Amino acid sequence: MEIPVIKAQLRKKEGKSSTKKVRKEGSIPSVLYGMKERSVSLKIDAKTFTMMLSHLEGKHPIVKLEVEGDAHLDSPAIIKEIQRDPVKNSIIHVDFHKIRLDQKIHTSVPIIIVGQAEGVKMGGVLDHQLRELEIECLALQVPAHIEVEVANLTLGHSLHVADIIPPEGVKILTDSSRVVVSIHVPRTLEAKAAAQAEEAEEGAEGTEEAKEEKE
Repeated sequence: MEIPVIKAQLRKKEGKSSTKKVRKEGSIPSVLYGMKERSVSLKIDAKTFTMMLSHLEGKHPIVKLEVEGDAHLDSPAIIKEIQRDPVKNSIIHVDFHKIRLDQKIHTSVPIIIVGQAEGVKMGGVLDHQLRELEIECLALQVPAHIEVEVANLTLGHSLHVADIIPPEGVKILTDSSRVVVSIHVPRTLEAKAAAQAEEAEEGAEGTEEAKEEKE
């Protein structure tokens, strides 16, 4: 797996006026932290990063930071958080978490539902309750997502974290008892089933009464 490179520059001044100036220059204020080292303020080219981001997979993709003028800070890192402007949706800040490729990390990955559940075909409603899984693995083994097959899920049944088989080398940390997806029985179906049960019960009672009268 080839890790994409992001070139960064040191950002010496901090504060609102400094970050505004950085953004006006076409850069994104950023910070690098982790590995029990002090955090470092950086800036990265906004246009280049935005274009790169569109090709990266996963919620927390791995990149390699190359810091201009300080090779000591060059490091693989996870994009831990991206802050966006609530109106323009432009990226206004990026957090990079420094990692080592030979050590396991904790991160989260999205859950993707695959297939059409049998219960949905029967009129049920699919409820996707858990959207992410917390996992542990080597950085280069982090999957972009984990797929969950629901084709065999029937009415009134649920699929739990314990039912998920993770990719090789990946350990799921999320509580195994948590529900990932359920197929709920709509009230209309419940009412219909109750009515049919009542009719069947009344039919059985009528048959029993007829037998008693003959006797």
